[in-house]
Amino acid sequence: MKKNLEILEALEEVLQDVQGVNHLKERLVNVEDVDVYQIRQKYHLTQIKFAQTFGFNLRTLQQWEQKRRRPHGSALVLLKVVNYAPDIVHKALHH
Repeated sequence: MKKNLEILEALEEVLQDVQGVNHLKERLVNVEDVDVYQIRQKYHLTQIKFAQTFGFNLRTLQQWEQKRRRPHGSALVLLKVVNYAPDIVHKALHH
């Protein structure tokens, strides 16, 4: 339960940063690349549903999956959390 609360708090910080409400302090964190297609397939979601559920731009998602672009920054962190605990991300985004 404590871990879920920590994840929710971290997600709230990321959302505030993305929305420009509160900027995260710069921290150098080495986050490995993710396979966006594999994450989406893991949860059996279409591109549209995945983008809508987790707040990604559909075209950006397509670019990531086609390896034309790579997620970075907050998007990369969010994708890592989606891969680890999508239910918590969904709850935080749709609370």
